[in-house]
Amino acid sequence: MNRRFTLVRHGRSDYNRLGLVNGDPSVAVALDAEGVAQCRRLAERLAGEDFDLAVRTRFSRTGESLAIVLDNRDVPVAVYPELDDVHLGVFESRPVEEYRAWRRAHGPEVSPPGEGESRLGALYRYAAGFARMLDEDAVRILAVLHDVPIRFLANALQDADPLDGPVRAVENASVLEVDDDAMRRGVGVMRDRLGL
Repeated sequence: MNRRFTLVRHGRSDYNRLGLVNGDPSVAVALDAEGVAQCRRLAERLAGEDFDLAVRTRFSRTGESLAIVLDNRDVPVAVYPELDDVHLGVFESRPVEEYRAWRRAHGPEVSPPGEGESRLGALYRYAAGFARMLDEDAVRILAVLHDVPIRFLANALQDADPLDGPVRAVENASVLEVDDDAMRRGVGVMRDRLGL
């Protein structure tokens, strides 16, 4: 079976434009005008693709992006909390540089104060989420996700440390195409990094 996974980062959001972070799905963060335009261009690019399943996270920006990209196509949608953005604790809705400065000063096993999530904790979730995607009974899957899960997988696909590999950022509305073998290999690298 020639399975394909089309992984897309959501369109630019209001928080992206303002340089703020959001790891709490209960905080509504919408696409800005550029994000909507990015997703419309992506809808045109992917118009000829037949998807059996669409995946999104619990965050409103992935749902909004997915709706624009699918452009009223009748594709079943699954919500994957496992691929939610990183829980940021006290850094929620704060400038991204504040969180990055804290992150540089702490190891990947340390969680931010205020019930945040460590990067290793996020990696564990992401490995489980991509493994769940592999278990789906679908040949062509479209997944609208966030920078971090796509970045961790992209690094794993290069046999690099998922948390600290050469891929440092994933642009809004960019696409990563992955086949079945590559996805399995990436999940394996993630699990190895976790010692599983």
